[in-house]
Amino acid sequence: MNVMKENLAADSSASLVSEAEAQHDELHVGEAIRDATRFYRTQLLFMRARDPGSATPREQFEAFAHAIRDLLARRWANTAARYERERPKQIYYLSMEYLIGRSLANNVANLLLDPVAQQVTRGEHLEWPRLLEQEPDAGLGNGGLGRLAACFLDSMATLELPAMGYGLRYEYGMFRQSIENGWQSEEADGWLRRGRDPWEIARPNEYLEVKFGCGIELREGRLQFIPDRPTSLIGVPFDRPVTGFGTNTINTLRLWAAFAPEYFDFHRFSSGDFVGALTQTLAAESVTRVLYPDDSTLSGQELRFVQEYFLVACALGDLVRRFRTGAPSWASLPDKVAIQLNDTHPALAVSELMRILLDEAHLEWDSAWDITTRTLAYTNHTLLPEALEKWPVDWFALLLPRHLQIIYEINQRFLDEVRRAYPDDEARVVRMSLIEEGPIRYVRMAHLAVLGSQSTNGVSRIHTQLLRTT
Repeated sequence: MNVMKENLAADSSASLVSEAEAQHDELHVGEAIRDATRFYRTQLLFMRARDPGSATPREQFEAFAHAIRDLLARRWANTAARYERERPKQIYYLSMEYLIGRSLANNVANLLLDPVAQQVTRGEHLEWPRLLEQEPDAGLGNGGLGRLAACFLDSMATLELPAMGYGLRYEYGMFRQSIENGWQSEEADGWLRRGRDPWEIARPNEYLEVKFGCGIELREGRLQFIPDRPTSLIGVPFDRPVTGFGTNTINTLRLWAAFAPEYFDFHRFSSGDFVGALTQTLAAESVTRVLYPDDSTLSGQELRFVQEYFLVACALGDLVRRFRTGAPSWASLPDKVAIQLNDTHPALAVSELMRILLDEAHLEWDSAWDITTRTLAYTNHTLLPEALEKWPVDWFALLLPRHLQIIYEINQRFLDEVRRAYPDDEARVVRMSLIEEGPIRYVRMAHLAVLGSQSTNGVSRIHTQLLRTT
């Protein structure tokens, strides 16, 4: 009898707790509905001067997306403040692609706001499917590499890992496909053509300057390198929230857009050369205009090379600036920072981090190399030799002469070790060198990424095993 009473009392207590939690959830949902409705109407009225009844479907989507972003803003800010306060070891994920899809439905689901979205759309006479169709896929990726990156960011936010993604803010990313006379035809898909994406927040005050050893100009529709004329680009970050499923952690995907350093040739404009007056601006903005330019042409390859260094320079400049807050010892960098390279596209991070440690931190070579190799990690995406990235040595000599010096030094020290371990085996030395010799000499980016990283993995267990054996 006593046991029965105890069980009944426990059940009653559990029921009361359950009821209290339900009431709290109801209160929370009701408050979120009121806030979202207010944010939605405020966006239409004060940001677009629109009455809710006369708004277009696109304006409705933008206002609703902004309302959801306003709901998550406090969690987003709290996450960033917590990282700054607690200073945990942070993951920085570098990728040229992020195939994130559409953000509205994803963020609503991850924030567990489905009841709120249903109530607000019903109350404001909105059609949820039609609202979702107004959002284009973010043109930041077009393949498996970008989807992998997007999934990692989502997973890290859900696992509440301190992480940040770095990429480029392309204006034209995903392409629209059509079939003409039995052949695939691609057309540019300007996902930002209808205005700024409602999820992003520009951070112009956190800009960075990226320096090149030669000039970069737009001539006859293509970028051209102009020797003996050092130039620079300005990288401006745009932040997007990365929501974890059912958590309070909201990480950040930081995308960089390229701009000219306030360049306008007034004399050329006054003489009637209107396009020439904006040459530097057009060249700068072309760097992040298109995702992965067609590399079957020389001009496409040149642009991709510039894109890759622009991403690496912006990402490392930003994360080092964050790390140096409070002036910690450079020796603690591997204990506070983990940089993951998604394929060889950001492999220049090896020489860029070495440049920072040697030229800006003024460390000795051995210390700089030890810090670099314990900070970086590399994900390989292909085993095919013809698909592994390599860039002409001449381009390094023009655009990144200091990087070329560093790569030569890395290579020399490495090959000295190879020769000591495998004497009388010059074929192995040639095969393992960071420099591919021939009529045109190349820097092998996969070799550089492997050598400069603490670990290398494939995109699956079997792929990693193949990397080890073949």
